[in-house]
Amino acid sequence: MTRERGVRVHKVAIWGAGTMGRVHAGCYQRSEEGRVAYVIDQDLGKAQELASTCGALPTTDPEAALTDPEVDVVDVCLPTYLHRESVEQAARSGKHVLCEKPVALSTEDAKAMIDTCRACGVKLGIAHVLRYFPEYETARHMITSGELGHIGTVRLSRVGPFPRGWADWYADEGRSGGVLLDLSIHDFDFLRWCFGPVDHVYARKVRNDRPLEYALVVVRMKNGVIAHVEGSWAHPGPFSYRFEICGSSGMIEYDSLKSRPLSVATAVSPGGGNGEAAGGSGSGSGDGGGTPGVAVPESPLRDREPYLREIREFLAYVRGECTPRVLPEDAVAALEISLAATRSACTGKVVSMG
Repeated sequence: MTRERGVRVHKVAIWGAGTMGRVHAGCYQRSEEGRVAYVIDQDLGKAQELASTCGALPTTDPEAALTDPEVDVVDVCLPTYLHRESVEQAARSGKHVLCEKPVALSTEDAKAMIDTCRACGVKLGIAHVLRYFPEYETARHMITSGELGHIGTVRLSRVGPFPRGWADWYADEGRSGGVLLDLSIHDFDFLRWCFGPVDHVYARKVRNDRPLEYALVVVRMKNGVIAHVEGSWAHPGPFSYRFEICGSSGMIEYDSLKSRPLSVATAVSPGGGNGEAAGGSGSGSGDGGGTPGVAVPESPLRDREPYLREIREFLAYVRGECTPRVLPEDAVAALEISLAATRSACTGKVVSMG
């Protein structure tokens, strides 16, 4: 970490030059708190392409960045099956680590990553960016403040075409975990953030060799809330997401494809009829360049851009200025829900979360 024009600037190595590596690189540039010093990727051409946009050094050898004493943050944007190895390697080199979600493919790997970072005295952040989206923040505030009354049911949906990544790794469930672990984990994390622990899950999933994958999960929270979670990598249209939250005093709906996406309907008040308001933000999707990649939800509210806010908060956490809203333990809990849903889909049985 250095100082530039009086501002403390973290030197960052981005490990993985795919879609999320590009998104994060842009955020560090806009943050003025981080400067990308290295881009690491086994494909030197991809590393060079991304590095050229941010004045970084491209390399295929992670040791070049991990042994540089000026680098204090490593941002891991690799496929999920590579997370544990890369996070532990960075931690043992004394670097703070921001790792893309899902944290890992198993709870054993996830907990080992946390233990290694703790033993090495470095901080670990997991990029569950959904918590930084204004529409989801607004929904959580309305839930936790009691504005919607007692919540009964929640519907969450996240759908899009099948993502295409390096060596088609999303198509291999042994490397991606499938739609429930890679995609629906966003919504499982949101449910736990709003309502606490899960009691049990029941899931059904279909998949074919094209590949296409669709899943539907019923989630019973320990506080009694019932949630329906839809995840699809078989949708013919653009990537989109939506929710509906119903309480005893009102309901809120959000659809990323609508021009007026967030609507609120409140119960009849003594002074008049139903009230309705709108706010929030729309969403687009990113394909990561010239070939189809993983969809990246976006927000048009530039001053509240989720990925930028997430990275700024992680850098503040590294400096000891705050506690991040997503702790590594939260990422493990979301992973456990995803794994339970996957087991249910495979066995056809209800899976208890204990």
